[in-house]
Amino acid sequence: SSGINAEYGGKLDKQRHGTHGLVNLYLPEATVTWNGNTSQGKNAIAELFGNLPMSTTSVYSVDAQPINERAFNNKAMMIAVTGEVKYAGKSKKEFAQTFILQKTDTTMMKISYDCFRFMNEI
Repeated sequence: SSGINAEYGGKLDKQRHGTHGLVNLYLPEATVTWNGNTSQGKNAIAELFGNLPMSTTSVYSVDAQPINERAFNNKAMMIAVTGEVKYAGKSKKEFAQTFILQKTDTTMMKISYDCFRFMNEI
């Protein structure tokens, strides 16, 4: 999980665009829910990430758990992440993010579902 986390964070902050960008970590039919707004498919996800301002992300915690194979017809993992992000011109905000990774035809795992939410102060 730390490998995908480091790769994802680096691409989110510095490589959102192009053929080596963030969208290549996602399955073609993946879904992203970003603060309640849903994008489905690589083109929509690329557009979503392309519209975000530049950022710097710090991760506080990562937890990875396998998902029962019967829930997916492939092997899958759930990864929960907490941290903070600072967008250009904005103050830092804490976030929680949950990914579902699924094994592809190769030995790689790619993101099939991604839910990102800013955490509200209480």
